[in-house]
Amino acid sequence: MPDRLAKRVLVVGWDAADWKFARPLMDRGLMPTLKRFSERGASGNLATNRPILSPMLWNSIATGKRPFKHGIYGFTEPRPDGDGVRPCASTSRRCKALWNIATQSGLKTNVVGWYASHPAEPINGVAVSNRYTDLAGKIDEPWPLAEGTVHPPELADELAALRVHPGELGREAILPFMPTLEGNQLDPGNHHRLGHLMELIAETTTVHSAATHLMANTEWDLMCVYYEGIDRFAHGFMEFHPPRMDHVKPGFFEMYKEVMTGCYRFHDMMLSALLQLAGPDTTVLLLSDHGYYDDHLRPKGSAAETNPVAWHRPLGLLAMDGPGVRPGTDIFGSSILDITPTVLTLLGLPVDSQMDGRVLLDAIAPDAKPDWVMDWDNVPGDAGLHPDNHRGAPEAARAAMQQLIDLGYIEDPGTDEEAVQRTILGNLNRKMSSYLDADRHEQALSVAEELTDRFPDEPYAW
Repeated sequence: MPDRLAKRVLVVGWDAADWKFARPLMDRGLMPTLKRFSERGASGNLATNRPILSPMLWNSIATGKRPFKHGIYGFTEPRPDGDGVRPCASTSRRCKALWNIATQSGLKTNVVGWYASHPAEPINGVAVSNRYTDLAGKIDEPWPLAEGTVHPPELADELAALRVHPGELGREAILPFMPTLEGNQLDPGNHHRLGHLMELIAETTTVHSAATHLMANTEWDLMCVYYEGIDRFAHGFMEFHPPRMDHVKPGFFEMYKEVMTGCYRFHDMMLSALLQLAGPDTTVLLLSDHGYYDDHLRPKGSAAETNPVAWHRPLGLLAMDGPGVRPGTDIFGSSILDITPTVLTLLGLPVDSQMDGRVLLDAIAPDAKPDWVMDWDNVPGDAGLHPDNHRGAPEAARAAMQQLIDLGYIEDPGTDEEAVQRTILGNLNRKMSSYLDADRHEQALSVAEELTDRFPDEPYAW
């Protein structure tokens, strides 16, 4: 086993965070935590994979493997019994994630909110799935956690009490995002975008509440926290960011033009809390899966009428600091596939030779000597994985599907058979694109031939 370079590691994911947006705020003194953190440690761009789709990317980050190895190709997949479709889940992943390897190695691990992490896996530590923020109704209505949201389940009530409901937010909580907010605009029923903003603030705060609670009240060697906020805020409000786009009415522009700046500053304040709780003995990695266009490269027209993926910039951000990290280092040529190999090396664990990324040796201690294992998936031991026959509750899957539809991530799939066929078509297309992104042209051609055989009359939109 290689030497352990870090006493413990905190991995923080900010979906869609972009240096291009953050650096001007840092220079203006509006993101002081990120500025100090990135300048003190190592930082650089982080290249994404294609297709630039969050479920695929965050599972590649957590495994160090491309989608054709981890098996997640989109938001949904056919149900195991073939009866309709369901959201991709922790049981969809075909290989061990970082927290499974840590569990198998005897390390205590917490994971909060990671994409496609429901149902929560039985790891050595605490798992809080991406269903944790699901909103059930109005503030005076019951708000149960979906079955399987928390492991161990005896912590469910304790963590459920930490959630923030949009109805709890007053004007003071919204003003940092909308400085011009007036009293008569506070009714989200009359301003649907305001209601959406309140939901995003509450969801992001909810993830942060669980993360900080676990950091402060549990023993852990590895902590992985995923914030979807920046991506969700951007899909809803980047079209209102200056300069004003042609389709945006001046009144709406004045109302919402500061939302994205407020979003980034909000994340900077949350990062400050995480760093204080982590302490100087913790090595911290902050990263995003991709960036987000905020200037003349934004797609023309309303965000609701454009392809959401077209807003994604192919470069995310990476910043690292703490024991084992070389201070003041610029990181070049890194990709999302490099995160898991690097974290394993920091924790003194072997790197899987089947992983597609590399250890970022230019960013960590110069005497680091990674060790290798042929394939972690073939190493026996309890890795905190669900059994193969674990399918989760069908009603929970249906509720999650409806949320994806309501959020605009997917279209209503229609009837069960139609939904299955459309899902297979989309996932095969993205599988082919994933092979092409890895320059595996023979495998991509094989998938293309399967598409032609199964869907001869369909146009193949990538």
